[in-house]
Amino acid sequence: MPQNAQADESTDVDELPQEVIDALPEDIRQEILDGVRDQIPEEVIADLRPDIADQIPDSLVSAAAGNPGLTAVIVIIGVLAILGAVWGAVKGFLKVAIGLGLLAAIVWYYFFAR
Repeated sequence: MPQNAQADESTDVDELPQEVIDALPEDIRQEILDGVRDQIPEEVIADLRPDIADQIPDSLVSAAAGNPGLTAVIVIIGVLAILGAVWGAVKGFLKVAIGLGLLAAIVWYYFFAR
């Protein structure tokens, strides 16, 4: 089976057919025409008609998670931050509980045990 030649080569957004540009949402189309955007988001491609979507080369589709390594690092850092916050709260509550327990024992001894 022959491969789509456009999928292997780097293609510029300016080289897209006018039919594809017209089918894009207004904000994406304007960003492409202004030169701000160089790739089309994957979710926009999914909303296009299949015949239009087939005309867009894979090199112009930006994946949601373009760098899975970076995504994994960010998720790990987020989980560690949440665990650190929970551990800090537990430590704080434990200190308060021990301090108030000692205070209660001292007050009880002073007023009732003498």
